[in-house]
Amino acid sequence: MKRSRQLSDDEIERLREATVRSLSEWIERLRAEVGDGFPTKITAFHPEMGAHGKFGKPCPRCGSPIQRIVYASRETNYCARCQTGGRLLKDRALSKLLREDWPKTLEELEERRAVRE
Repeated sequence: MKRSRQLSDDEIERLREATVRSLSEWIERLRAEVGDGFPTKITAFHPEMGAHGKFGKPCPRCGSPIQRIVYASRETNYCARCQTGGRLLKDRALSKLLREDWPKTLEELEERRAVRE
């Protein structure tokens, strides 16, 4: 995870290519599902998506639980192991509340959950 202004020219180009590739793939998938008709159920969540809308479920690539960041009425889901090298991203509200108790890694989060159970 990086702020857009911190990306190098090469990273910007790779991000653009990945975005175009992903959008093209999903356009084709959804067209294949609907055919010539119009989708009757429009949703942002699709069961074949890797992390989107799957908080707490296993990542389809590595099996780690999908994490989330909540800000206002928005939610971002991600795999800490695949996307951030095991680092948990801070949720503005919860991480401020927990401060130094906020787990920094996926392993630390799992250890704390095991202690509670």
